[in-house]
Amino acid sequence: MNRLKLLKTNMLLLIFVCLLLSSAAQSTKLKPGEWLRDWYLAGPFPLVESTNENKHLPDFDIDFLKKVGGEAKLLVREGAPVKFKGATVRWKKHESPESVVDLDREITRSSYVTAYAYTEVESDDEGIYIFSLGTDDGGRLWVNGQQVWDCTKARAVAPDDDLIPVRILKGKNTILLKVEERTSAWAFTARFLPFNLSDFVNGQQLFDVSVKKDGSALLKSSVQKPVLDLLFKNIDAKVTTDKGKEEVWQGNWDFGKDLVLPISKWYQENKLTISATLTNGSPWQKEISFYSGMPSLYTLFKDRATPYRIIVAADASESEQWAAQELQHWLAKISKATFPIKTDDEEITGHEIIVGYNKHSLALLGGNVEIPAETDDSYVYQNINENILLLGGKQRGAMYAVFSFLENELGCRWYTSRVSVIPEWNDYTFKYLNHAESPSIRVRNDFYHEAFEPVWAARNKVNGAMNFREQHGGVEGYWGVHTFYQFMPPSEFFGAHPEYYSLIDGKRTHERAQLCLTNPDVLDIITERLKKVMRENPGSLIYSVSQNDWYSPCQCEKCQSIVKEEKSESGLMIWFVNQVAERIKDEFPDKYVGTLAYQYTRKPPQNIKPRENVVVRLCSIECCFAHDFKSCPQNKDFLEDLQGWAAIAPHMYIWDYVVSFTEYVLPFPNFNVLQPNIKTFQENNAIGIMEQAAYQSRGGEFAELRAYLIAKLLWNSEIDVNTVIDDFMAGYYGRSGQYIRSYFDLLQNIVTPETHFGCYLRHDDNLFTSEFAIEAEKLLDKAERVADNDEILKRVEMARLPLMYLKCVKNPVEAKIDGTYDRFCRIVEREGITHLSERGDAYVKRFHENVKNAE
Repeated sequence: MNRLKLLKTNMLLLIFVCLLLSSAAQSTKLKPGEWLRDWYLAGPFPLVESTNENKHLPDFDIDFLKKVGGEAKLLVREGAPVKFKGATVRWKKHESPESVVDLDREITRSSYVTAYAYTEVESDDEGIYIFSLGTDDGGRLWVNGQQVWDCTKARAVAPDDDLIPVRILKGKNTILLKVEERTSAWAFTARFLPFNLSDFVNGQQLFDVSVKKDGSALLKSSVQKPVLDLLFKNIDAKVTTDKGKEEVWQGNWDFGKDLVLPISKWYQENKLTISATLTNGSPWQKEISFYSGMPSLYTLFKDRATPYRIIVAADASESEQWAAQELQHWLAKISKATFPIKTDDEEITGHEIIVGYNKHSLALLGGNVEIPAETDDSYVYQNINENILLLGGKQRGAMYAVFSFLENELGCRWYTSRVSVIPEWNDYTFKYLNHAESPSIRVRNDFYHEAFEPVWAARNKVNGAMNFREQHGGVEGYWGVHTFYQFMPPSEFFGAHPEYYSLIDGKRTHERAQLCLTNPDVLDIITERLKKVMRENPGSLIYSVSQNDWYSPCQCEKCQSIVKEEKSESGLMIWFVNQVAERIKDEFPDKYVGTLAYQYTRKPPQNIKPRENVVVRLCSIECCFAHDFKSCPQNKDFLEDLQGWAAIAPHMYIWDYVVSFTEYVLPFPNFNVLQPNIKTFQENNAIGIMEQAAYQSRGGEFAELRAYLIAKLLWNSEIDVNTVIDDFMAGYYGRSGQYIRSYFDLLQNIVTPETHFGCYLRHDDNLFTSEFAIEAEKLLDKAERVADNDEILKRVEMARLPLMYLKCVKNPVEAKIDGTYDRFCRIVEREGITHLSERGDAYVKRFHENVKNAE
């Protein structure tokens, strides 16, 4: 009897266990990429209404599952009750017919509630996966009882909105999701995805710095500590100011906690550098820029009045004094207010615009200020409270700070030496100024007639010149070119010493020839005459010892033995110039001897290297300028030579070409190559670039725009070229600029991958089709019709001049009949254009004869 009773009891217990197991949550096989559709749902649980989206709804943090194990350790079975404040909900099994689980349909359409979703996944192996999640609205996630995600945002459901790395165990894994509902729709979607450590850390915004109400900065992670533990072994953080120059704080970050960064209370821009080691041992770094401190608003001027004055040192350099006067002049134009100029001998009063490093700026900057070298062109402008500091090297840096401040902050433009566009403002306020720049190229020679005007050049940071010119801040002159016969004219030496000149076909000659560089007397004479030039012309940086502008190098046995050894005529040239440079270095330690890598000397030598005080001036005269150096097969040899010289020469100075020298006025669609070519030179040790253009006269095709853009690129090769062009079109051409821009684009777009032209492009090139001319005429007609005034119309006519020229040379009879030729001549005379080609008067005469005689 007792045995029978015991058997019945055991049978009932077995049935109960089976029923219990059958209602417990069932596991799903983990299959990356597939949507999780099988869930157990429980809810709704009431929350409190709120519009604050920076926090969860009130009561969301309550653990509604506490009585059944809690959110971190619960046991779920179908139909099991969950009681809260007298109400009961039950876990129900749900298999979603689609990827999105619709909680409005399955739980409630009420607002300001929350619900739970639970599932289990089985995995054959342990590993890290991405748990991909999208929720409407925010929520919280636990994987195997560990909280790994939290989101407070009100948002619509979007697949893969949050990507959360999670560690999955071999066997069963539990997933609990808590989703809150504010208003409108309520749903979620989830799946597992494969995990790649490098892709994840480089593709996600893992860290952020937020600024609190008191101005302090808080470093925090967008993911939680368990996730960070899967990604990083350790994390170090460093905060710097002043564009990364001054370190404020550095330390190890316990990345499970938010960190208040110990930085100044003053309003400033900072850079946070996070350096970490990934769990796979790889280094990883991230930079975050942020502002901290409490900002104040300062008024530079308002209603034609200002409390500010301009301060310069009592012993300020010439360029600093001039820059202060320029600042005063342009601020008066902008504001109609008077800004007095005072010296730093006066007491600091506040409300000062300080030009250069002087007593006032140094006092405000405090200790440990590193004053740049006088010749350093770099600059910075910044504010310290209400004071504005315009700082840089005494020669040009501070001057550049002034013009950049006027340009960047107040909108001043100096498009040409004749056209400045200066806005008028009723008031100007600022709270934070901190802008620093250094030149991409040390010596910037914009060799355009339009760019030679020294005031325009100084305002636009052009500091290079062929030979020397008087200019505020001075220039880095390059004295001379093709100087062999300048040093040793045949009229002086050939009669008595023919051995000083090239041996050609067994005979010494000076007719379109060179010098015999292995003759010791030639070395002595050139060295002494170069020293004399350097003493008499101390303003240049580089002094040329270079071949004549033709071929015929010396063929004597001594010269050619060096050429053969070096496998290039440049070997002989560098061998000679190195000796000159050695002889002048003690007297002129800060100067350079320059020579050409040009035509027959363009190929770099095999073994010999230029000395430290030698500058190699590489010329691109043979290149295709329809395409940049790196993309055009025709430029392959030049690029190899450039890279070869860069590998051996400590200093490169480039002589580049940006117009057609055959016909200055001819359309020349090379604007797309200007930036990439300058960047290529920069990559290859160029300390200087000369962009040779229409240098004898104004009137070259798009000369004003090209000169302006080249100046900008030589200073900063990373500028947005289209932004500069758009700015110029609007500022220089006014309402007509939109059509000039369309014509400009039409012209640049006639270049195809098959198009090739050099710096001697001619009008009879098949590039210039009748279809292009017809479309261009239509656009320029529109530009003329909408010109703001007569002055703008004249600028439009200058832009149209190349199209008129093209018609005159291609269809001269038609150009005479329809008045194009007469109009062309009137514009040329009005604008003072003297050169249509590098060949000067001879070409001008031939052009007019050809048109007039055409029948």
